[in-house]
Amino acid sequence: MKKGLLVITMLTSLASARFIAELPHIHVQEWGVITISENVPLVTSSPEEPGLYPSFPETDDEGYAVRAPVLYFNGPEFTGTVTVKTDNGAIFDIYPAVPDCDRTHSTVSWTASFSNDPIDEYPMNRGLPPGGWNYDMWRVEPALTVSIGSDWQDKFLYYETAPGTLDFLPYMPGAESVLHAHAAIPALVIRNTADGGMYYSGTLQQIAYGDNTEFNRVDSDDVRRTLYSWSVDILEPEQMDALWNTWAQWILHENTSESAYANGVLLYLVPQELTQRISTITVEPDETDYPVDLSRYILVAVPL
Repeated sequence: MKKGLLVITMLTSLASARFIAELPHIHVQEWGVITISENVPLVTSSPEEPGLYPSFPETDDEGYAVRAPVLYFNGPEFTGTVTVKTDNGAIFDIYPAVPDCDRTHSTVSWTASFSNDPIDEYPMNRGLPPGGWNYDMWRVEPALTVSIGSDWQDKFLYYETAPGTLDFLPYMPGAESVLHAHAAIPALVIRNTADGGMYYSGTLQQIAYGDNTEFNRVDSDDVRRTLYSWSVDILEPEQMDALWNTWAQWILHENTSESAYANGVLLYLVPQELTQRISTITVEPDETDYPVDLSRYILVAVPL
């Protein structure tokens, strides 16, 4: 009898595991850019340095900020709660804004429905665009429509963070070495010279140590192709378009107006396993335990 019960239990467990595996997955895709101004790291989707959220509390943070991660959702329709949390600093510049009861110094939660419904009219005057940017460039397909209440719909959620430290990154300004585990990360450097921009694409180790680096004159198409190649299996092409359309001018030449980037910029992706140090993202569907897949394209722009 015990053996029969064991077999039944095992079959039930296998059936449950198979059911979970067969459930459609919710895909969350995120992009943002870390910049450093006067040795202050910022992660954002827009180049301008933002002001603090009006009700943002005073903190003892050292001024680091992870600005403008944009969140897209794909997969089955669902209703539930999305929560962003950090144990490394603070969260601010939230879109759409949420009641005080749904946010703290280090968390924000949106309760919403996510559907394939078309959007006839985007919300107006429901929060200022971060950095003064036009939300239209971030409204891309494919992406589920996010609906909150009866009068707010959009194609993404947005937040910025002010981390207390970025010492977990594989390489930062002034570092003597690259973390060995991440030495082979693809990287790209754009150097500002009297004759114009020069670039080189290689690994983080090659660029940081100057190994066999041969620079060529900056070509926007080459830079674009390189950054797009890093997005494979992370972002949809349309989502990468949103990032590029937002950041191309800054990456290619506008960064030279900032003193920190007078000599140029080194670009690389934060390894997926390290993005948790920036923030954690959870999705809790109300009715069905859909598995959640999270892909994050957080680009680091390190001054030379």
